[in-house]
Amino acid sequence: MNGFKELLVGLLALGSVGAQAAVSLSGTRLIFDGSFREASIEATNRSGHEVLLQAWLSDARDIDGGSSSDLPFVVTPHLWHLQAHGRQALRILYEGIGMPLDQESLMHLYVMEVPPRVEGENQLSIAIRQRINVFYRPPGLPGEPARTAAALVWRLTLDEQGVIALQVSNPTAYHATLQNLQLESDGENYAVSHYQLLPPGVTRSLPLTPVKFGKGKWQRLSFKALNDYGGQRGYVADVDQLAAFTARSLPDAVPFKDTQP
Repeated sequence: MNGFKELLVGLLALGSVGAQAAVSLSGTRLIFDGSFREASIEATNRSGHEVLLQAWLSDARDIDGGSSSDLPFVVTPHLWHLQAHGRQALRILYEGIGMPLDQESLMHLYVMEVPPRVEGENQLSIAIRQRINVFYRPPGLPGEPARTAAALVWRLTLDEQGVIALQVSNPTAYHATLQNLQLESDGENYAVSHYQLLPPGVTRSLPLTPVKFGKGKWQRLSFKALNDYGGQRGYVADVDQLAAFTARSLPDAVPFKDTQP
């Protein structure tokens, strides 16, 4: 997807039916600046009918998306009716204590909408749930968030079973969101991964499929990184077969052509 929106839409229904969200959010991600006690995002009802909305925060490790009562945050309003074509600011308030101070933390903001019951032959109750990433960024972190992608450390590795992998380490205090990772070999591009969210301090290995990656030497790596506003910037790196390497941002580097996975 062009400009991956980090947006999850789940349908809870009693039957099979097409559905489309009536409510949109003003951003695809939210950066909570820890210098302030609150952050906000706007919900807009694009439909001609009233909808009931519920919003909550969840720990990113909770794959079910349940409300996390132990998070030191409050979402307000939590449950409300949004009039047709109406707008509502969602405020996330921080209690001021309880979050790590040495790195960013990731949470998920869920907004679930329940449209009004419509009389008809088929009575269905449909709820549409949206999810965006919320990054709590405590004040005073070292480095610049915009330079996170260029600070990532890459290397090619070979394990005891002979499996080659592309390893990436994030030495920064910020999350890195990457898309469309590709390697170039002998003029051909190969898809490595469509999406990677790298937390601070993590090291991750991306195995290279032998069928695709068992020939030639890699000359270049390319990928796109998302900024605080959800925009993309391209990066490329000259691959070092023996040592670690880093990427440089476009347009200082020659862009890759788009390829199909």
